[in-house]
Amino acid sequence: MKVVPGASSDLLALAGKYADRLSANIELPTSADLARLAPQKTMAQVEHAMGTIASRIEEEPRTFARAGQSTQMVIGATPSTDAEILATSTSLYDRHHLRRVYYTAYSPIQSADPRLPAQAPPLEREHRLYQADWLVRFYGFRAEELTSLDPNLALDIDPKLAWALRNRAFFPVDVNKAAREVLLRVPGFGTKTVKTLLQARRGRTIRLDDLKRLGVPLKRTAQFVITADHFPAALDRLDLPTRVRPAKPQQPALFTSALTGQL
Repeated sequence: MKVVPGASSDLLALAGKYADRLSANIELPTSADLARLAPQKTMAQVEHAMGTIASRIEEEPRTFARAGQSTQMVIGATPSTDAEILATSTSLYDRHHLRRVYYTAYSPIQSADPRLPAQAPPLEREHRLYQADWLVRFYGFRAEELTSLDPNLALDIDPKLAWALRNRAFFPVDVNKAAREVLLRVPGFGTKTVKTLLQARRGRTIRLDDLKRLGVPLKRTAQFVITADHFPAALDRLDLPTRVRPAKPQQPALFTSALTGQL
């Protein structure tokens, strides 16, 4: 259920009893953005609503908004950078214990306010923000690490791989010895893969084929890890970004898909 910032505490209490998740939408990433495009809404109002919801959830976790709270943020309607967007999201996660921040790419309409851009942002930008958000929440990254060289995330490469290429001295990582927080920074390793590796290496030595069986994309990952039978070349080679960059997805031909059964 959507919660309007400024609604009474009684209404918030009632909403939390009937809805299993509440959302007080922040809409724009900074106070300056709100003042420019939505002056009737303030960051203080939004955060007051979030704080009220968070307190009630903490007091009544089994009966009030049991699935927590979320918010939504429009991206690309203002010049705010990805660094600013992630900083706001991280702050909201920390202060109000949000379950999710949803990022929605701005979509222009005819006869819109002239202060709004005429072009929509690349849809890939929304995707990269979701990836960066996931890295901050579940992989131990800090938001500022992902935008240390450029305030906007790269569109042609995922933020984890981009970070690895900027921090080559961190690699290669020995999958048979490295701690969980180190393994989580390896491109191509998800949280489930890391959990499986930590369990498996108690009884055996991990080899490259083991990673392949786990579904690890070796083209992306092999340069960044050491296994019992794999010792990669130096990571200072100039063609490394090209070697590890995933291939662009391609739409399969209709008749090829029909013959192979793949859609």
